[in-house]
Amino acid sequence: MSQHKSINQLQNGETATIVGYLSDEIPIKIYEMGLLPGVTLTKKQQLPFNGPVYLRIQDNPNAIALRKSEADLILIESIL
Repeated sequence: MSQHKSINQLQNGETATIVGYLSDEIPIKIYEMGLLPGVTLTKKQQLPFNGPVYLRIQDNPNAIALRKSEADLILIESIL
């Protein structure tokens, strides 16, 4: 089993599954966006200068952009 890391530690194009959160105090918008444990996502791009992280959730045509500080709160496990 691999060590858990945050979304920010993924490389562009890498796919992972959400396994939990770094804190119990997660902004409600994280849940509203569908970023729940068990969800598979792909990191598409990290914008420069600590800009937002661009994500795609599996089986969802919409893209999601998260602040770097929010992406740091979401723990993932990489899929090989």
